[in-house]
Amino acid sequence: MINVHNTFDPLKEIIIGDVDIHSIKLDDPRKQQRVQYIFEKTKDELKNFQEVMESRGIQVHRPSSMTNTDIKTPYWSTAGTRIPLTPRDLFLVLGDTIIEAAMCEEERFFETFYYRDIILDQFTKGAKWMSMPMPRHNYTDTTMGDEDVPNLDPIMDSPACLKYGKDVFVNTRGAGNRLGFEWLCSMFGHKYNFHEINTPEISGHLDSQFTILRPGLLLTYHPKDILPNYFKDWEVIDFHPDYDKQTSAQQELIDTRIQDSDPGNSVLFVNCLSIDRNTVVVWDHYKSETGVLKQFEKHEIEVVFVPFTYSHFFNQGVTCLTLDMHRHTPEGLINYQ
Repeated sequence: MINVHNTFDPLKEIIIGDVDIHSIKLDDPRKQQRVQYIFEKTKDELKNFQEVMESRGIQVHRPSSMTNTDIKTPYWSTAGTRIPLTPRDLFLVLGDTIIEAAMCEEERFFETFYYRDIILDQFTKGAKWMSMPMPRHNYTDTTMGDEDVPNLDPIMDSPACLKYGKDVFVNTRGAGNRLGFEWLCSMFGHKYNFHEINTPEISGHLDSQFTILRPGLLLTYHPKDILPNYFKDWEVIDFHPDYDKQTSAQQELIDTRIQDSDPGNSVLFVNCLSIDRNTVVVWDHYKSETGVLKQFEKHEIEVVFVPFTYSHFFNQGVTCLTLDMHRHTPEGLINYQ
């Protein structure tokens, strides 16, 4: 059954995303051909990723296919739904509860349906299941103001939240808003301590800003004084972000139903996946990053390398492509400080 309290306890069950070339039809045949090649390569690599996880005793779920048709609501219309590559964006798992997020992008309105069979199965096994209110997305230049995400409906991409037992850090800049934070507090404030992050230096998904590897140890590219004061006494594995950011920024944006369109706020190496407190999964093109890998070795953390050739094309790290469904957290070890 669903049970996730943090990012580092032993991983037992997970979702890995997928791609389906039949779900995307582009007007430019050259782009369609290129995307087809990328998707075929990616599908093979995702199958390999699944096999690596299963070889370590982790149960893996994969999304179902869905007819990708035009979407029309009372407020807007769009060409269709994003591909089911990144389940982490869609669902926030708090303990035994799975929450369907109110995403900040229109093309993600029905993306959770790719995973409906998985969630239904977890629900029949006793998991709690709820959704944030659907945002209207009828925002104009006059209603947007100076905010990254207009504060007119509760909006919160799930990776804007980072779990650490009873403490949950929530970024209200770039991929969520104040109403989204208040919704979480109203629904779960009796069980969790929510810490708002709202600084210009940390914008968007928190799992591409810093990752909790285990109590007392972070991975980040930010200077320590930029991070929440909560982590002031923690050790840090630091990563230089320039090459990662530049490589993502050089990618051609073909379609927002395929790619993440905000490479400026993503450092994909930081977006690694912990199998347990001493093992992380990293894309294999980071084997050349010997400086940061030596820091992992110093902390006795094994690095498992998995190929994902087009990570910068999609602008997605390891955690983006996955969603933890069950981590083994011994009873009573949810408060760490």
